[in-house]
Amino acid sequence: MFRRLFLAVLLVIIIWLGLLSNPAASQQVESRLNNLQVDLNRVELRLNQIESKLNQNRQSPSPRTPITIPPGSRRTVSQTEREQMFDRLATLVVELKQQVNNLEARVSKLES
Repeated sequence: MFRRLFLAVLLVIIIWLGLLSNPAASQQVESRLNNLQVDLNRVELRLNQIESKLNQNRQSPSPRTPITIPPGSRRTVSQTEREQMFDRLATLVVELKQQVNNLEARVSKLES
């Protein structure tokens, strides 16, 4: 009797912890996604500033054109699609960081 009660309580605790941990993980993923979006916006802004300076020196129009998304074309994204997008974005951020590190190493090598 005590063993069954113990197993039932243990099962309820496990289920309860599983339900509570999921929203926290979802919020953490959402927070990380928002942080990555902010970082990406900063990188884009910095890139635009650099391109602007280069174009002022060359006096030629920018080869990049801004991408605009029509407001009606947005759609809802499922959780699995969002996770896949986050994984891809995280991979791109890591690759971008590696490229920046390589460029910084090259610049410091050239400066010395």
